[in-house]
Amino acid sequence: MTFFCKTFIGALTLFSFHAAANNTDKFDYLGLSLQHNSYDELNFSPQIDTSKLTPLDYSSSSSSIGFRGFVGHQFNRYIAMEAGVTSFGKGEFKVTEESTDSAGEVINNVLYSGTFKTLAGDIRAIGTYPLSDRLFLKAHVGILVWDNEFSYLSGNVSELNTQEVSDTGITLLTGLGIGYGFSKDFALSLDFEKTEIADITAQNISLSLLIRL
Repeated sequence: MTFFCKTFIGALTLFSFHAAANNTDKFDYLGLSLQHNSYDELNFSPQIDTSKLTPLDYSSSSSSIGFRGFVGHQFNRYIAMEAGVTSFGKGEFKVTEESTDSAGEVINNVLYSGTFKTLAGDIRAIGTYPLSDRLFLKAHVGILVWDNEFSYLSGNVSELNTQEVSDTGITLLTGLGIGYGFSKDFALSLDFEKTEIADITAQNISLSLLIRL
């Protein structure tokens, strides 16, 4: 993990303690999100025609489940700020070979594998618009500071290997959502957001629990 990611997470932790210590105004909150992360045009074999790997079997996935923890401050009914840390769901690939063991059972041996994995921090401005006492619309814009590791298949059909690339960056993050407050202390929100990580478009659907302090 890069220095600036460590610094960001440390600052977020301090902000969390500050929010917990100054909760008399009831505008600070904590939250946890369950995310479905999907990646457009994620290619784990840029130089290889995987259809020619037979009898080997190639499989890949470009979506998975991730998590985000965050703290925030609601300034009024319409404006809030959040800072969060996200462990994005991994994209992954495997190249396997089918064989038979001494007992006659078929097993799949993993010969090559790799992932697209990301840890990120974000700061975002959030606009909210109440539709009723409990239901509200929301939109957000922010920056995402990410640290990515990408392992992919390289070489050629007759001589395969894997390569790993590490990258860091800062990209724009935008999203829309809808929320529902069950009480003055608890709310749920469903959000769709979009960003880029290592030149790959990431689309996230998040279900978040918000707890007011």
